[in-house]
Amino acid sequence: MGASRRGGGNFGIVTRFWFRDLPPAPAEAHLLNHAWNWSDLDEKAFASLVTAYGGFFEANSDPGSPYAGLFALLHLTQNSSPTSQVVLTAQYVGRDPSHLDAFAREVGAGLGAPTAQIAPLGYHHLIARAPGTERLPWLIATQRLNGSGPPQRGKYKSAYMKQGFPREEVDTMWSWLATPRDGVTQALLKVDSYGCEVNAIAPADTAVPQRSSIMKLQYQAYWSDESGDDANLAWIREFYGGMYGSRGPWPDDVLDGCYVNYPDSDLVEWSYLYYKDAYPRLQAVKAHWDPRDVFNHNQCIRAA
Repeated sequence: MGASRRGGGNFGIVTRFWFRDLPPAPAEAHLLNHAWNWSDLDEKAFASLVTAYGGFFEANSDPGSPYAGLFALLHLTQNSSPTSQVVLTAQYVGRDPSHLDAFAREVGAGLGAPTAQIAPLGYHHLIARAPGTERLPWLIATQRLNGSGPPQRGKYKSAYMKQGFPREEVDTMWSWLATPRDGVTQALLKVDSYGCEVNAIAPADTAVPQRSSIMKLQYQAYWSDESGDDANLAWIREFYGGMYGSRGPWPDDVLDGCYVNYPDSDLVEWSYLYYKDAYPRLQAVKAHWDPRDVFNHNQCIRAA
């Protein structure tokens, strides 16, 4: 079960957890939700937002950063209707909530004033009905972000990034997100902030080796029934291929592979994209704990 430590369960079923020396939950959190209508965005404003977001976390994602209490989500939706929006959601827990406003000013500097979010995003419900920052009990803020909705079909892809977005990636995003696509109504690229204490752990210490990343990208598409399969799967696969080519986000100076807990059956070289140099060690653990390959699926660890 060693691979379950921050690495997902590969070799068994977890039946019990023990927790040691848990930190106390914070008393409150500050939550910010800014939206911009797609109808008000041009290519320059879009590029400004995406570039500033990546640049901020490139500069502020080291362990010990004053922004360690900040977590942000940039929802780059597919422009599918007259009411489509791009939405920035951020939460701050810490002693200086002014960090949240400073972050929002820097990221949104090239855009007009934000407005209220008017529709759910992907599997999330509506976060807030007005722009600005709210002061909430921590548990309420957590519940606000924990959304669910009706059953849907969906497809996920992922990528880790070590640096801000290269210009060619920004151009590709604009190409795939700004123009409506027939049959694609609930698709988006969600960009999670990363780094800080996540990167304080050495890559070889756990089964998750991505310990230099500043952002984690979630490519998402949702639809109601099988009639939407072709359009949505084509959209997400072609968008992803336009960003990274046929091998996916291969680890280099900018990219750092994929997130194992968003299984993507399209990946050919998944073992390296998920685990990088940790994979041979996981194979040895697999051979020890599951020599009969009881826990078997298309992307299970293969015994050495």
